[in-house]
Amino acid sequence: MQEDYNTYPVNQYVEEKTGYKVKNDMLPQEKPSDKLNLIMASGTDYDFIDAMNKQDFFNFAQNGALTDLTPLIEQFGPNIKQAISPESLAGATVDGKIYGIPTLNVSYVSSGLLIRTDWLEKVGKEMPTTLDEFMDVLKAFKEKDPGGNGKNNIPFTMDSSGLIDNIMGAFGIYGHWNEIDGKIENVSSHPELKNYTVFIRSLYEQGLLDKEFATNKSATSAEKFTSGRAGVLWTRWSSIPGYDEALKKNVPDAAYQFIPPMKGPNGLSGFTIVGGFNKITFVPKSSKHAEDVVKMVNALLEPEVFKGLFIGEEGVDYKVENGNYIPIEPSFANTRGQASNFVIGMDEANFVTYWQARLQKNKPMFDNFQIVNNIPKEQTHQDPLAFSPFLPKYSASSAKLGTTVNDSLIKMIVDGVTDDGIASLQKAWNSAGGEEVVQEINAWYVNK
Repeated sequence: MQEDYNTYPVNQYVEEKTGYKVKNDMLPQEKPSDKLNLIMASGTDYDFIDAMNKQDFFNFAQNGALTDLTPLIEQFGPNIKQAISPESLAGATVDGKIYGIPTLNVSYVSSGLLIRTDWLEKVGKEMPTTLDEFMDVLKAFKEKDPGGNGKNNIPFTMDSSGLIDNIMGAFGIYGHWNEIDGKIENVSSHPELKNYTVFIRSLYEQGLLDKEFATNKSATSAEKFTSGRAGVLWTRWSSIPGYDEALKKNVPDAAYQFIPPMKGPNGLSGFTIVGGFNKITFVPKSSKHAEDVVKMVNALLEPEVFKGLFIGEEGVDYKVENGNYIPIEPSFANTRGQASNFVIGMDEANFVTYWQARLQKNKPMFDNFQIVNNIPKEQTHQDPLAFSPFLPKYSASSAKLGTTVNDSLIKMIVDGVTDDGIASLQKAWNSAGGEEVVQEINAWYVNK
């Protein structure tokens, strides 16, 4: 059931701290961009709107549908200018004018390989630190069947994806876009793509990778892990609370954790960091209260007000232990569980520290978040397009290009990897508009 944001405690907090009464409406979960376009085309009465899709925001800005906030922020937004970095504001700027208030995502490693550590113990193996050791562990899981699953035993399961965190980092591949020799290149042209795909193919050939991975949904692979059938699962740390509950119910003595970064044949290792903007809040040109919106946001970004909005009251909603913010339940969940939806802009210097209170509500999730995020900086690689401006060709083609890469990789993992297969992937990617997208991205990147 969806929260009523108008009666949620944070909404009352916003009204109390800013003096403005706020009425919230929600876009539908299905096709929200279509509904948003209809709202904007009708000359909306809304004073501010959250754009979750960066392309929507830039389209409205370029079409003259938004209020230029630059002079208003200059006059009424000292807290906005203090809290939000110039780099972030640049991401909401079109033709030198600030048309929105950007709210950052927390930059983090989002996914990894969960491994049953009780299975490791049963087969007499240590946590793998290299791809060779990883393959050796999977072979032991297959041959010794530590879960007692017989023909249903699965060493490693995942859903239908061609790019797997931790393993691709061992080949120097960090997501769909990588900086290579000062240019941004798509993974389809990465010099190590073939070697990476050959490794995954070898797992599949040897029966170490779930033979049904190509058709698995994420819920399917998760069920194989939480039912006790699989020894390794590729997944996000944010899904761990549900997995933990199901696994402990089915296999009470089960233990698991993320595998730390593994080294590949050339000593490389690392993870991709996701980040960028969570949303951009804009003021439609039809609004009669643009000045009030900026004044309200400015009030919310006063440091102590932002802290209270985000994590509540110390001693009631959270406590501080050794510098860590720990939620006090059930108060935190009841009063601040949905607080992120009320944030407009971020106290960028402190919000990551506060945000970790949300992770502390589930210890297995927090512990595994730490495993893949508290790693040496040289092993973390930010998506180079995380803070890019609106790139029309990229925005129009990115989903299709991603699907082209994924489908081609899955086909090679199942059917075999050849030079012709790699060339076919590159040709299909270019045919889907990839060549023009790379040119557009690099025209921005070399001049940013």
